Amino acid sequence: MTNSTDVCKTCRKPKANFHCGLCSDSICKSCAQFLEEGAFSFLRKVPADFTHPTYCTNCFDDKISAPLNDYNQKLEEAREVYIFTKDQTKQTRLLKRKEEPYVVENCEDEQEALLRMSFWAVEAKFNALIDIQLSHKKIIVGSHKKTIWAATAIPIFIDPDKVRGF
Repeated sequence: MTNSTDVCKTCRKPKANFHCGLCSDSICKSCAQFLEEGAFSFLRKVPADFTHPTYCTNCFDDKISAPLNDYNQKLEEAREVYIFTKDQTKQTRLLKRKEEPYVVENCEDEQEALLRMSFWAVEAKFNALIDIQLSHKKIIVGSHKKTIWAATAIPIFIDPDKVRGF
């Protein structure tokens, strides 16, 4: 609940309608930094500092900006991860499967499931996912139909210089 006499912490204008999620200071719309919905959504556990929709400029620059840039960089790297499905075991039969498989559930489409596992692989310093198995189930509620995807994959590191065909 904002008070109409609140003054913006940054520009000192009256009618600051927002509050910073971290420091709780009043800020106006033009000074507020908004975090997009779904930012940091591929992290396995989203820290509490990253769950607020609005931040003041100081808090955003100090605590949110650098992790957000790092997250976006990892997301771009995740798009470059090598993908091998379970049907391609002929190509991956000599690769060691030491790591525990990643499991994702409740994804909206198969691309999101693959990207989510790829992001986790990049975080753990891997560059490939092998033995990927995708599955889906249809959920029907009245006239609304929705498909939910799940996937499993084993993360590995492949040296692209030593392997042919990548």
